Amino acid sequence: MFDRILQKLKLVGKKGLDILFKPADTPLAKWLVAILLGALFIVGLLHWGYFLNWFNNQFNIGDWHIIDGPILIFLAKAFRSGQLPMHAVSPLIVPDRYLGRPDRSLSPQILLLYFLDPATYVVVNVWIFYTIGFIALLLIRRRYRLSPASFLLLYLLFNFNGDVTAHLAVGHMDWVGYFLLPFFVLLVLKMLEGEKTGWVWVFIVALTMLAVNFQGSVHIFLYCMAFLLFLAVFQPRYWAPVLKAIIASSLISMIKLLPLSIQYYGSGGVPFIYGFLSVEHLVESFIVLHPPYILDTPSSQLGGWEVDYYLGLLGFAFVAYFGVIRSWVNQKTYRALYFPMLAMTLFSLGDMYRPIFNSPIPFMDSQRAPSRFILIPVVFLIILAGIQFESFIKDWDRERWREKSMVLFGTVFIGVDLLLHSLDWRLANISAKVIQRFTDVIQVTVVNRPDPPYVISLIIGLAVTVIALVVLAILAIRERNALRLESPPIQ
Repeated sequence: MFDRILQKLKLVGKKGLDILFKPADTPLAKWLVAILLGALFIVGLLHWGYFLNWFNNQFNIGDWHIIDGPILIFLAKAFRSGQLPMHAVSPLIVPDRYLGRPDRSLSPQILLLYFLDPATYVVVNVWIFYTIGFIALLLIRRRYRLSPASFLLLYLLFNFNGDVTAHLAVGHMDWVGYFLLPFFVLLVLKMLEGEKTGWVWVFIVALTMLAVNFQGSVHIFLYCMAFLLFLAVFQPRYWAPVLKAIIASSLISMIKLLPLSIQYYGSGGVPFIYGFLSVEHLVESFIVLHPPYILDTPSSQLGGWEVDYYLGLLGFAFVAYFGVIRSWVNQKTYRALYFPMLAMTLFSLGDMYRPIFNSPIPFMDSQRAPSRFILIPVVFLIILAGIQFESFIKDWDRERWREKSMVLFGTVFIGVDLLLHSLDWRLANISAKVIQRFTDVIQVTVVNRPDPPYVISLIIGLAVTVIALVVLAILAIRERNALRLESPPIQ
């Protein structure tokens, strides 16, 4: 009797492992995978709610007090008083032009501040973009037929690595644009895989970059454009689509970029810091769990979030082997990606970027923390690792239960490492440990003072954005219709 129960449990376990390590191909498997994906999604919502201390943000530390709190209060007052959020009177909002800094959102969800208090909005905003990022990962899962095991590793490493958690922990709300990066990666992979990169592709890239810029994630936009530029430099056959994508992305985002150009003409207004101190320092950022470094005063220059890409030892090994070594050996199509990755990594070290920072090239002096440059390579490598891991396990049969069990244990260890990092950087935790809390009440007044240069930049920027949007849409629709006419009818 007991032996029979053990045999049944063993059979159920093997079938369960088989479902986890194979793309769902039966109705039962599809239902079980759907339940698993739903559970993962809910786990992420709970994580971000708990991580951000639910709706109890006091906006009394670091950039929460210096940047995000004043801006959110300003927007709420503007919407509730029926005014446009043009100018603010506050010692914490400098410059007083709302779109005079790159990290200020112009995305439609800011209208929620009419109904929500700033603390609630912070969590809801992250939930919205976590959801969008989850959908993007599902698109990657479908395109590359990832098994639940491969998707789980991709999900953990993308959503909970040190970069996104540390930046959101200290009040960099513009980092929600990070969750849009899988769309960018997917578009680049499609180009490398030989899909048509006509106006439809260019239009989707531009829309993705518009969404990124609308979150105030201009930094991430610039990293994406730099990555595409490096890709074209090392692979000239991509010059045409890349140049179109860069120009289209810039024009369609002009409503965000032009006011910045007016505000920071001649100088980005920020001092250069530095990148990683060495290659060893860079590697440590992935595998060493450092406690948070908190900005105690507005004059502090560098926090630990700028050098935190924590994946844990196993997570780093997974990405290094499957994302770099195995992908390079087995997928020649993707080799073009590694040269841009190396270039961006090089500029993330020490003072390598300083000459470009000091150059007269527009916006180059806005990037004072070059350690952020490796963000795009890291996201690419995480996604490539998930794809290559699927290739690695696709031929495993039911008899490989020992190997499958080891993978699951390894996934658990990766998840625990990332959880420990999140607990360390959790908002309530760093709020309790910060040496200096701000005790002053955030004072903000909404004003609409005469400011012709700013108003003109907004009008021209909006006009260019609308025109670019319409022209790109027309070109994309015409191209799609032409392709349909060229396709032979189905017999």
